[in-house]
Amino acid sequence: MNDKKISLDITFLFPNTMSTYGDSGNVLALQKRCEWRNIEVKIHYSDIYDSIYPSDIYFWGGGQDRAQEVVSSNFSQNKLDFLTKEVDNNKVFLLICGSYQLMGKYYIDSNNNKIEGLGILDVYTQSSKKRMIGNTVIETNPTLNLKVKKIVGFENHSGQTFLGEKIEPFGYVKIGFGNNGLDKTEGALFKNIIACYQHGPLLPKNPHLADYIISKAIENRYGLGIKINEIDNTLEYAAYNSTLKKLKI
Repeated sequence: MNDKKISLDITFLFPNTMSTYGDSGNVLALQKRCEWRNIEVKIHYSDIYDSIYPSDIYFWGGGQDRAQEVVSSNFSQNKLDFLTKEVDNNKVFLLICGSYQLMGKYYIDSNNNKIEGLGILDVYTQSSKKRMIGNTVIETNPTLNLKVKKIVGFENHSGQTFLGEKIEPFGYVKIGFGNNGLDKTEGALFKNIIACYQHGPLLPKNPHLADYIISKAIENRYGLGIKINEIDNTLEYAAYNSTLKKLKI
């Protein structure tokens, strides 16, 4: 990275209403990996009745069906218009589980109630009787061009998500269930949105994905040509490789 002072804003969406299974650790991972590179980072929080601070990265975690219903019913048109514009402006989003479902067209819950989504992603979700839970290994979509291709994680969902024609999968299931347990896809890619079912949290387990998100945010804010510095990932990849070994991948 050159001598230019770099700063990023990160907004944690609905941290009180939708944040389960340690997903908040993703924000901490982004913050620390920026700070270790002397990238100034500011964290903002926006829940149901808060305005959304314009940011470079938006993180939105998971939540139970009831939490999704609460957020959906209280989502103002102004917020929807704002997020839609931010997506169109190639801001970076990381969506986990419930927020992935809610950014889609709709979600049919276990009681056959239809929870309206924001419609930003061309996906829909149908609750199933089968709980899809356990450790996962995903081969990432080649369009991401990650140096390390595999993602390790943990999923816990009963929703089956199906992708529309405009949406590419985040990756392909090697171990686990993925989007629906049927077509071997996992997650979704659209513009600079990464959506997936990986709890745990995801980014501390996969530093290559965390750095991809940081790089994309810097590229979008400052333009091409600014490369982030390499940092020591010895411990991170020791944990990562240990997980792969245990899962016999």
